[in-house]
Amino acid sequence: MKKWISSVLAICLIVSLVACNSNTDTAEEAGNQTQSESNVQETMPPADESELPDEQLGGFIQTASIAETVMVDENGVRITATGLNYTNYSVELALTIENNSGKDLSFISGSLGYSCNSINGYMVSEGYLNCDVADGKKANETISFSYSGLMLYGIDEIADIEIGFDISDEDYNHTYSGPRQVRTSAFDGYDYSEDRYQNAITDRATMNAYGYDITHFSQENLYNVNDITLLSSGVMVNQDGETSLLLELENRTEDMVYLSTSDIALNGLVVSSSTWSSTVINPGKRCIIVVELSSVLAPEHWSIYGINEVGSVALSLNQLDPNGNYIAEERSIEIMVPGVDTGYDATGEEVYRNNGLRIVAKTILEDSSEYSSDMYVLMLAENTSGRTLTIDDTYDSLSVNGYMTDYSFYSAELADGESAALEIRLQESSLEENQIASVSDISEIEVGFEIKADRDIIDEPTVLIQFDS
Repeated sequence: MKKWISSVLAICLIVSLVACNSNTDTAEEAGNQTQSESNVQETMPPADESELPDEQLGGFIQTASIAETVMVDENGVRITATGLNYTNYSVELALTIENNSGKDLSFISGSLGYSCNSINGYMVSEGYLNCDVADGKKANETISFSYSGLMLYGIDEIADIEIGFDISDEDYNHTYSGPRQVRTSAFDGYDYSEDRYQNAITDRATMNAYGYDITHFSQENLYNVNDITLLSSGVMVNQDGETSLLLELENRTEDMVYLSTSDIALNGLVVSSSTWSSTVINPGKRCIIVVELSSVLAPEHWSIYGINEVGSVALSLNQLDPNGNYIAEERSIEIMVPGVDTGYDATGEEVYRNNGLRIVAKTILEDSSEYSSDMYVLMLAENTSGRTLTIDDTYDSLSVNGYMTDYSFYSAELADGESAALEIRLQESSLEENQIASVSDISEIEVGFEIKADRDIIDEPTVLIQFDS
């Protein structure tokens, strides 16, 4: 049976994009960061390491402290921040949790289900907590934030920490605290008006430390809806050649807002139609949305579609309230990289043409990962129908060499004039059952599609893709 894959809405850490193999000891005593390059608003060519100055990233300042602070004192629950502790790799917020609610309770923070944590005005996806406290008992816990993650945001000391708690009982009744702030001894002297993220992410010392390049950076305001505004955008390439889009946004409202991304196009080719990410922004805070383009479209597939480097990235932004209600009209933005080819290759073997929709087969590839032997059928669809079309598969319709085969397929939505990459992933286990060990063993693939205009089905073709033996 076909295995459906659902979209996962996750808050991305910038630190996951870069190779954190720095030779810099971030636990050293504090040092001043080098002069930033934050005003760059054009394409930045990859650096020639032989010409780079020996710029080093300063250490994390470990002098800030806190007075004991009650964060939650409601309904028999009391959460108190008792201190800041500095380790070789992270700063830890110590908590004492007291439960006199009459029920056994669970406390969660920083999870995919509930995360509204921030440090120094920037939303962070660290700060994980998961503990159970019986009624009438106490627990001492710590919440940890890595220096490497914070330094990429330009945070080299702690001025304040905001933590949100999900408190639930055994009957799955949840209480969400919202963000609760703890101020440190550095708070009064901290300049919140400075955009420390922009200074850090474009700084050569940070790039040297974490092994990445910012190949394009812009402060052009491409999005300003309901006082949610785009402050900067950048294209990051790490030392493994993986590419990501970085979007810095600020919430200038008095309400918590969830911002989702969808409909991602690379060099004009739609590579994801579904919701890709969802990120919360607390009132008055900034967040960094990371769109890992090498995850949206696998790097080994780029050349198949004629994409050699990022010339443009387009995506849609949606605003939702904490209850999941849309609070602003969807808006598309496009980040252009000057001087880079923005085209793609639409050629291939035509396997379908009707109702203004054309589908071509590009190739079939084996998974490049050492952990998987799945195979990918790569196709491309062009819509010239004058309408928005949706392409989905007919459930459990795919066969390889006449044998039913498990697979996954993401539907694609194309506005008039758009083209989209289509990807069918053939499951390794099913291929093995049918004695298919390599691409050369495949002579034909047959799959059914469902084509919709608005909500009406306009065609249900069965597509046959044949391969030379």
